[in-house]
Amino acid sequence: MDSAPGPAPRSTPVCSSDNSGTVKAWVIVAVVGLFALHVLGSLRRRSSNSLLHATVMAVSTLSYSLVGYIVGEMRRSDFYYYDFAVWAVFVLLLLGSTDSLTACRLDDIDDWRSIYVKHLYKASLVVIVIVYTIGGNRDTKYLWWPLAAFLFVGVVKCYVRIASMRMVSKSYLCREVKVIAEYMQHKDNLLVPFDPVTMQGYSYIVDGEKYCVVAKKQPADGRTPWYRMNSNVTTVEQVWQCTGRLLHLGKRGKLLKDLCLSMALSKMLNRRFAGFELSESHLEKTHDLVFKGLLAGDDDAPHERAFRVIEEELAFIHDLYYTRYYYLHQKGRYMALCPPVVMFALCSWLTYVLIKNYNRSLNITVFITVVLAFLELYQLYLYIASGWFKVALILSYISTPSSQRNGCCLEMIIGRLVRLKAIQPWKDTLGQYCLLQDLGRRSSWFRDCCFHYATLGLMDKAPARKKKKGRKSSVKLSKNVKKAIAESLLGSNGYLTNGVTSLQNNGVHARLAWACDASSTQGSVTRTILVWHVATTLCWQLDDAAQAKDEEVATTTASTLSEYCMHLLAFAPRFLPDHSAISESILEQSVDEAGQLLKGAKNLEQRCKILMDSTTTNGGGAADEEAPLVVQGARLARHLMDGIQEPTLRWKVLSDFWAEMVLYVSPSDDARVHLEALARGGEFVTHLWALLTHAGVLKRGYTRPLDVV
Repeated sequence: MDSAPGPAPRSTPVCSSDNSGTVKAWVIVAVVGLFALHVLGSLRRRSSNSLLHATVMAVSTLSYSLVGYIVGEMRRSDFYYYDFAVWAVFVLLLLGSTDSLTACRLDDIDDWRSIYVKHLYKASLVVIVIVYTIGGNRDTKYLWWPLAAFLFVGVVKCYVRIASMRMVSKSYLCREVKVIAEYMQHKDNLLVPFDPVTMQGYSYIVDGEKYCVVAKKQPADGRTPWYRMNSNVTTVEQVWQCTGRLLHLGKRGKLLKDLCLSMALSKMLNRRFAGFELSESHLEKTHDLVFKGLLAGDDDAPHERAFRVIEEELAFIHDLYYTRYYYLHQKGRYMALCPPVVMFALCSWLTYVLIKNYNRSLNITVFITVVLAFLELYQLYLYIASGWFKVALILSYISTPSSQRNGCCLEMIIGRLVRLKAIQPWKDTLGQYCLLQDLGRRSSWFRDCCFHYATLGLMDKAPARKKKKGRKSSVKLSKNVKKAIAESLLGSNGYLTNGVTSLQNNGVHARLAWACDASSTQGSVTRTILVWHVATTLCWQLDDAAQAKDEEVATTTASTLSEYCMHLLAFAPRFLPDHSAISESILEQSVDEAGQLLKGAKNLEQRCKILMDSTTTNGGGAADEEAPLVVQGARLARHLMDGIQEPTLRWKVLSDFWAEMVLYVSPSDDARVHLEALARGGEFVTHLWALLTHAGVLKRGYTRPLDVV
């Protein structure tokens, strides 16, 4: 038996054009876009998958055109359905991005004014559709209030998105960061006793910097005005001084305190993105925070704590620039809970109203409403499990002494909530590229030509180097790699060199120093990476003991870091100290030279044999500086194989070298390249860059920590 029909559509002329089917199809496409933004948008922070990022970018970019087209089809339709009004509101939510995403790229942020105008225009079209569709019709009176509420929330979400982008745009960001910068400059924050274990003296602001006010009386010594803090400001030192059981209960308590430390460090690091000076970088206190705090401890793997803190810190940085969490957090600790809760309530209300008044089987409108409600619940869980919500709970716990009593109900609730698991903040992988392995592999010729000719030549064809270097690959970042880097950093005490220190420590500097191009010539780091990478590849391929013990710590660490440095050189040269154009030119030349020298070799084994046969133990030294870099790498491999007979020592030399090299390339003044990478899954070198920044190591060479006198 057929169900009762819904309200009849508005009377139309005989020649009316019913395009409701087309509109419905495009509305479904819009809902799929919403689903993609919800699911993929929350994953892009920890994934470098190009397809994922391209999908999010496409949905976000095309949403304006899609919304405009759908609303335009609704307006020109002669045969109106009352569902049109509901659908129009849904497509408006696509513009507001019902998930937390605000921008896909860093360049989009400074374009917030044009996005604001587009939102206003689309919102006005939606209002016209709603008024024209159900205005003055008694049969649709039940839709007025739910749709008005939806429209209001949709407009608010659009506003929050624009406001979040404006807050981190170039013209506004400095105002936010200026408070932190001036606060850290003052001598009262510098000249204090400190302890990196108990965090005494580390008055890094976790929350409430907006409550810092400049003292009315200017300092007599002419220093930067002192920012006076009130009770609403919470520092790292205060978090560690809290006596509540929640923050002192085993490993979980340490994790919660470290989460607050991550948020505070994100505010410190944000000064580099805004171009402010790190006034405390030369202090012994800053040095000890990393070397005697994060990288030291009683547990078996203290380095794990350092990298965990940095991962959470960069997650906060990512959310600051690319989501709306920071803006809502500034307006109120729990403000970010409101949008998904309100949206879920409105979806439930509208679903009930539609089912009650339509009196028919579940249709596309009700289905979309239900899907949207569950997506909002998904976003609600993501936020509750995020670091933002956990920090908000901890701050409330610290500021409410009554909640710190044993057995307190509030303490139990907070303890349960902070246990929720969030999506891992980082992909935890290292990109890999082996020059000899991927030699001869080409990128898709068809794809390159399609992009080139489809854009009438505006898009260049891929250069020869990019065609030859093959596809990206990655491996899991192991604990052993982290440990090797942490030990190398502790051993250096902040004095970063391009591998010579590790060679000296292993007693082989006199024989291998020639391979560490310490000269001031352009591209010296690129040349060093290429030479040592070829040598590492040859040693791994020709060393039977290494292949038989592929899981050996030193072997795996050296190979992984070697191919990661080559990954940076091939796919992300802006992270390296040399100019990217110079690095690309040297790599392209090396690929061409290797291609000519190894012409005819079908696999890695044959290529390695040809290279090793072309070398002798008498080669090397200054006389060979003009030789191709792949040949120099083969000569270095010969020195390593013949000069260090013990495989264990040989791989220790290589492992220590690459751990030192990856630290050496990490300091950089180009903060923007790190910020841009966070939106594409991030790079491990950004983690090292942040860790070194908090240790006061902002450049290569000797950086002795000093105290203020």
